[in-house]
Amino acid sequence: MRILLVLDNLSSSCGANVGIVYELTKTWLAGGNEVYCLAREDKYHELDKEKAAALNKVWTFKVAEDDVLNDVTKSDKWINASSLGKATYVVSHPVFLQKLIDKKYYESSEIRNEYKRQIEKLCSEHSFDSVIAVTEPYYIADALANANISNNKYVIMMDPYTNNPSTTQKARPKHLQKELHVFETSHKVFALDFVGNDMDYLPADLAQKVVTFRVPKVQKLDSKTENTQESLDADSNINFVYVGQLYDDIRNPELMLKLFTKLHKNYILHLYGGGSEKTVAQYKEILGDRLVLHGWVSSSESIKAQKEAHVLINLNNNIKNMLPSKLIEYINTGKPILNICQIPNCPSLPYMERYPMALSVAPDQDIDEIARDLTEFAQKYKGQTADHSQIEELFADCISENVANMILETIEKEA
Repeated sequence: MRILLVLDNLSSSCGANVGIVYELTKTWLAGGNEVYCLAREDKYHELDKEKAAALNKVWTFKVAEDDVLNDVTKSDKWINASSLGKATYVVSHPVFLQKLIDKKYYESSEIRNEYKRQIEKLCSEHSFDSVIAVTEPYYIADALANANISNNKYVIMMDPYTNNPSTTQKARPKHLQKELHVFETSHKVFALDFVGNDMDYLPADLAQKVVTFRVPKVQKLDSKTENTQESLDADSNINFVYVGQLYDDIRNPELMLKLFTKLHKNYILHLYGGGSEKTVAQYKEILGDRLVLHGWVSSSESIKAQKEAHVLINLNNNIKNMLPSKLIEYINTGKPILNICQIPNCPSLPYMERYPMALSVAPDQDIDEIARDLTEFAQKYKGQTADHSQIEELFADCISENVANMILETIEKEA
């Protein structure tokens, strides 16, 4: 099977969506398939040569729109400018304004059109069995849908589009038409479970093209840490660890922080990351040394913190079709997980219902009741780690090799 992947970029900081699909390609390559890649490139997204070396070939291109916008919007001067300062700059730079309008209201038609041209060019010059567009951004799928090629078209959809919370009611009909066109031109659309399960707006014939899959990030982590199990058990404190970004709106930390005001003094909350600074600062005054702020740390430090925790905290979004990918990292550790939901149909629940050491709580529960349940949970599971073979068995559909094989087998049936 010769596959052309169409990606947003293949840089060292390519993001979770591309990172997940890149892991899937390793299984395809190991099975003797050929995987090629088309991606844009600019000075903020330079090609990662190590990633590129693993693939059969990578083609990149540059778009003027990227350069014009990025040179301004990624500068410290723009980031720190006031709203008035930004507005003044925009109206006094007509080229920048035109590119900004194009990207915001026409969804980067310049980039989309260049992707379409590049796809058509490569497919005319090379032989591919399938072309797979990976979203987000969605204009990549849109470009493939409009490309005049005879190759089988597929989409791997990692984020919602029509049902994206950022989609306004005014923009929704336009988004829906684009999404319907993508489905009409695709053989299959592979969607993360919480994205695909929220597509009740699709006609029945197009809904049949959806193939859902779980987040494919379960893998065995290095079990070596500076702390041993003995030292964890000997610690009189019970250390809770949260890793990730906090938001005042979609991922508000209020319940998590308030909960610790109800817990024993030896229950310590460690925050790795940032966001919601005002709320965190208020509770820092209340909790004192029981709230430890580590800020942003490296990936290796994050993994180390997770493995040395007594209990991990997953703080979910208040959005039914988006899941913090950090949850799968937590599952990999085998550590006890406090899963804080913000909505009744939280997409984390199907994952946590299978996990051997999980406590899921919601804002409509009594805070004192949550504190009692958590105390019992922490005392019972402090220092325990589920055997990874058990994790692999319970979450077989979250192992990247299994997801990669499922996608490839589905594509081969269509060939």
